Amino acid sequence: MKSIEYVKKEERIIESLLEMLDRSARRMGENKDVPPYMLKEIVELLQIYIDVSHTMREEFILSLLGSRSLDSLKEECDEIHTSLRKHERFLLKVIEAYDLGYQGARGVFAHYALQYVYILKKHLKLENDLLHRWIVGHNQRDTQVLKELKKLDGGVRKTRERGLIRMETLKKEMRMVAA
Repeated sequence: MKSIEYVKKEERIIESLLEMLDRSARRMGENKDVPPYMLKEIVELLQIYIDVSHTMREEFILSLLGSRSLDSLKEECDEIHTSLRKHERFLLKVIEAYDLGYQGARGVFAHYALQYVYILKKHLKLENDLLHRWIVGHNQRDTQVLKELKKLDGGVRKTRERGLIRMETLKKEMRMVAA
């Protein structure tokens, strides 16, 4: 199940960002400040990971499943992506309002950020379950899938590396804010 372990590496990056978003939302829910640029950076990094490599992987995984279940799964994934994009746009607008000094934006951000975290975690689990079903008991499939995933990732390596650098900087800044 090397391909699942490989996918989990990227999920750990996304989960790390989600954890930062979750902590920030909870802080704001407790009426504590979080610098708006940090919130914006987290949402933008999540957008990059989801819109670039995650979407490519998802399409690849869906293509493995065949046409029988593809339509309903593709539709479900499209609905989730639409919801995620709406949340991202809304969160960015709320962050902007918060940055302008609207304190009511703090509670709104906390609420919608937690919803966003929930939706994205649920989506990642669905994707993992689909991949797991496809490769369980098929070592040859696992090897083939791993090879294809690495090929897909090769095309977005630079984007991922820049994102990781931004994320590490953000983690350090978040620790200073939390202190």
